[in-house]
Amino acid sequence: MHRAGDGWRRAGRRWSGSARSAAERVFEAVRQGDREAATIVRAFARDLAKGIGAAVLTVDPELVVVGGGMSGAGELLAAPLRAELAEICLFPLRVEASTLGAESVALGAVRLALDHVEDELFGVRA
Repeated sequence: MHRAGDGWRRAGRRWSGSARSAAERVFEAVRQGDREAATIVRAFARDLAKGIGAAVLTVDPELVVVGGGMSGAGELLAAPLRAELAEICLFPLRVEASTLGAESVALGAVRLALDHVEDELFGVRA
């Protein structure tokens, strides 16, 4: 039986350290062809797909972007996530990894702050 989060719990047994370093080690192991690591990533993608699938069914986006620290995994995460979403979504969905990396959240916050300043000072929206 699969439970949410099983993938990273199993990862913790073999790849110790912080969650970030464990994830990096798991993705590196996938690159090296480690089957257990690939199973962990698929389980993580399945967990992600459940939450993302609910949002997709609600807002019907054309694209899902994996951002933040996990975007560094690229297709190692995007491909299994795409496959899991294909199983639960009504229509095919593009899934891509952000090219902004771990800084994507900070860059988004800066963009929101700049929009606010421009609006307050100049009445102009980007």
